[in-house]
Amino acid sequence: MSKRKIIFDTDPGIDDAVALLTLLNYEPFEVLGITSVAGNKGITHTTDNASKLIKYSQKDIKVYQGAHSSYLRVKGGLPAEGRDGGNVHGVDGLGGVGLPVDPNNISSISAIDFILDSVRTYPGEIEIISVGPMTNLALAIDQDEATMRKVKKVWSMGGGVFRGNVTPVAEFNYWFDTVSVEKVYSLGNDVDIVMVGLDATHQCIFDANDLAFIRLAAGEKGELIYAMVQDYLSAYWKFNKYIGIVIHDLLPVLMAIDPTVCSRLVHSNLRIVHEGLTKGQCIVDLVDSWKLNKNAYVVMDMDVRKCKELFMEVCFNQKVKETYQSVFPTL
Repeated sequence: MSKRKIIFDTDPGIDDAVALLTLLNYEPFEVLGITSVAGNKGITHTTDNASKLIKYSQKDIKVYQGAHSSYLRVKGGLPAEGRDGGNVHGVDGLGGVGLPVDPNNISSISAIDFILDSVRTYPGEIEIISVGPMTNLALAIDQDEATMRKVKKVWSMGGGVFRGNVTPVAEFNYWFDTVSVEKVYSLGNDVDIVMVGLDATHQCIFDANDLAFIRLAAGEKGELIYAMVQDYLSAYWKFNKYIGIVIHDLLPVLMAIDPTVCSRLVHSNLRIVHEGLTKGQCIVDLVDSWKLNKNAYVVMDMDVRKCKELFMEVCFNQKVKETYQSVFPTL
């Protein structure tokens, strides 16, 4: 059986890093490349962080540098905003764990050219897992919309129906670049777009027991992830009073691996607010009030236990999953 062809579009970011370490360990996926975008950190940081994670995983995969800023600033020839995800992800975006960059795995080909070339080579086969702002995808649409309509599927971490994080109603990735969100969802008649937003991701909290288990039972990679998430853990206590973390970007990876981790998926019309007090808010017609084209599959509920067990199995191995099941038996 041929492997599924994946492009991972990312702005690492601690949760991006855990998602990528999981993705790269899943044999049925052929990860064609990693495309970087500005978001959690500036484009140099996010590109370098993707390179670090590929080197750590010992994979022969390239990083393709993408947009340095949001769509309107890129199109207007403006520099980056000088605003990013702050120190939630540590000073370097990876919790300061000190992984080395490998300049040899950073390609001179742009993310936009790589995405379009890949889709032209494999029309109807490419799945894009997008866990940062959607700027690269929107710029690719501008350059060749017909080709982008031949993407098989987009798995997006972003947005929210009933909650936000950067504002009360807006999630960071979608808030950062609302124009790109609208452009990507304009493909929804031809491309299945799955939104894994905050309503879903916040159901899956890796608590202190889960994190201790990862450190103690999951070997060297588990120790790395545990060290990486410490700034993240502090931020979740400060802002949410969680004794644990939400690994947002892991959820679309897990869902791409096994869609049954989602226990409620709603085919809906999705629009986004571009400015004003509610900038970045997703307007999702869950009950089909508008009778408009349904351009999004919106994840509303997750099977949290299944998510955690799948993560333990894919990111680490079957033995770690079985140990997790024995240490934390279901009720």
